[in-house]
Amino acid sequence: MTEQQGWARPGEPDGRHDDAAPAGAAGGGWSVGAPGTQDASAPPPAPAGGWGPPPGAGSAWSAPQRPGIVPLRPLGALELLEGGFRAISANPRVMLGVSAVVFGAVAVISLLLTPLFGGALASFVNDSLPAEATAGPGGEFGALDFAGVDPVTGVVSLVATTVLTGLLVLSVSASVIGRTVPAGELWRRVRGRVLALVGLALLTSVAPAVLVLLGAGLGALLLLTGSTSAGVVGIVLGTLLGVAAAVWLTVSWSLAAVALLLEGRGVLSALGRSTRLVRGTFWRVLGVLLLTFVLSSIATSVLVVPAGLVAGVIQVAASGGAADAAALFITLLLSTVASVLVQPFVSAVRALLYTDLRIRQEGLDVELARAAAEPTS
Repeated sequence: MTEQQGWARPGEPDGRHDDAAPAGAAGGGWSVGAPGTQDASAPPPAPAGGWGPPPGAGSAWSAPQRPGIVPLRPLGALELLEGGFRAISANPRVMLGVSAVVFGAVAVISLLLTPLFGGALASFVNDSLPAEATAGPGGEFGALDFAGVDPVTGVVSLVATTVLTGLLVLSVSASVIGRTVPAGELWRRVRGRVLALVGLALLTSVAPAVLVLLGAGLGALLLLTGSTSAGVVGIVLGTLLGVAAAVWLTVSWSLAAVALLLEGRGVLSALGRSTRLVRGTFWRVLGVLLLTFVLSSIATSVLVVPAGLVAGVIQVAASGGAADAAALFITLLLSTVASVLVQPFVSAVRALLYTDLRIRQEGLDVELARAAAEPTS
């Protein structure tokens, strides 16, 4: 693997772009040459379906190489999921160890700051509401319960999770060619891209939500006609259209963070790159992302649901600050464990999906095989 690992798009051997990443970005190590530049000794490209030798290969053809966690050929959906688990076992110190450190730190910050900022936010909101809005059952939080809301912890969590995702993606990209990169080296490659990663995370989170709200808002305009039934129908249809647009945008941008890191792109360029990779294979990408979501949700529920039940029992059996603190601690502990186990898998599948699409569309398997054959320094 080269010193600055990156996967540049065809025709850009140095991995740089018009909006190239700043110094220290992970870009420009593994480029796919333009058609016709491969030497005669290079292995033949894998067929589109990943089955059998390509036509005319004859006896010279050999099975796709597997220097790392996946074979260097187009991958099926189950192979992508299996590769996600293999990525964790290939570099557990980063995939699990660093994840535990990051999510553990976020949990500690949440324990320390949530009672302070969450309570202050709740008091501010309820003091701003009319008296009748907070009266009645439930006391001061009868109208809006902001207990546990902590904007500071939310920002810290976003930044920490985004940086962790970058570390995991680079670790998986190394595992594809059978290399293991220590956490310190991964951090050196990611640190110059932190602001771009956070900006990308904010954009990909906010834009789909805006589309849903915009669709519902346009539908609500029918209420101005004076027809309640037309307004309700308009809101429902507008919301559905907004959700459909949000799903399309989320899937189209799902590989942007990987492209930003591995190709050294800027935020907008990474979004465009992801959209181009997904184009023509939208439903397959959506299916893989849905499978990943289902598996990660099941794994999370196995830990989080029992934690909620135990916390509820503690609060019913005992009252007071000590019981509330114990319930919060148990919930955060098991939620953190779930995040440590799930986030590496989700990040690994996305990185492998990006690799798979580039193998299918650009013959990246040839360049990966060459990189795997290079001696390690």
